[in-house]
Amino acid sequence: MSMSRQRVNRILKKAVQENIVQITIVDSGKYNFELESKLEEKFNLNQCVVVSTIDEKNLIPELGLAGAEYLNDVIKEDDILGVTFGRALSEVAKKLKPDINLNVSVVQLVGGMNIAFSDLEPDDITRTIAKKLGGESFILYAPVIVESKETKEAIMSDYSLKRTFEKMEKCDYIIAGIGELKEDTTWYKESSFNKQYKEHLRSKGCVGDMGFRWYDKEGKIVEHEYDDRIIGYNILKKKNDALVIGIAGGEKKHEAILGALKGGYLDVLITDNETADMLINQ
Repeated sequence: MSMSRQRVNRILKKAVQENIVQITIVDSGKYNFELESKLEEKFNLNQCVVVSTIDEKNLIPELGLAGAEYLNDVIKEDDILGVTFGRALSEVAKKLKPDINLNVSVVQLVGGMNIAFSDLEPDDITRTIAKKLGGESFILYAPVIVESKETKEAIMSDYSLKRTFEKMEKCDYIIAGIGELKEDTTWYKESSFNKQYKEHLRSKGCVGDMGFRWYDKEGKIVEHEYDDRIIGYNILKKKNDALVIGIAGGEKKHEAILGALKGGYLDVLITDNETADMLINQ
């Protein structure tokens, strides 16, 4: 019927409320509605999408598919979407169903990175989604971290960057990956950011980030000496009414996701059933 799971879920929920149907869940299958409800209630989320995964190697593709289905369901004509980076977001971009009549503008919320795993590049994600949704892509032509505050101020004076930042403030939706700060993670081992930067963040108690804005395990924003050198939108201090969709899963990201939830930075969470279980039992 070309309907997403989210739309079917809403229709069924209304049918139950109006006593049109009664439902008994025998097998939740791909999605786990009970976990979703518990997470929505515990962390005051607008919505939670929990995918069931059997094999860890399928985790990122499944999260990406769920994120794509969610966006296809909620995005409307002429909306503005802000994106960060990450493997899950890269999968979202790949799996999103094209609808060029929507004219959705897509904004890159963080600067570029010189990294080995190109799936994480935010500009590629931005262009791919914009092309599929028939809108303009607003690329942030700058590195995510620069040498000094003065360098950042000089770069930020560029007209094209000002135009992109103005668009960020008008976002209707933001979809963001959630990063973690552990030595055994891909980002920590392979990213081009120097060891001093990583160790400084760890010394400040950082556990996770959204768009390179870091917070501790209780969800409190961590102020550190690199803050004034970051080029990108501060999702943790957003001033607009954009609906923030966080997409992440896996045991290694559990602490980072929990911090984001405690900080109240998410309106929607897309994760997996094992991670959801851990979050509920905190």
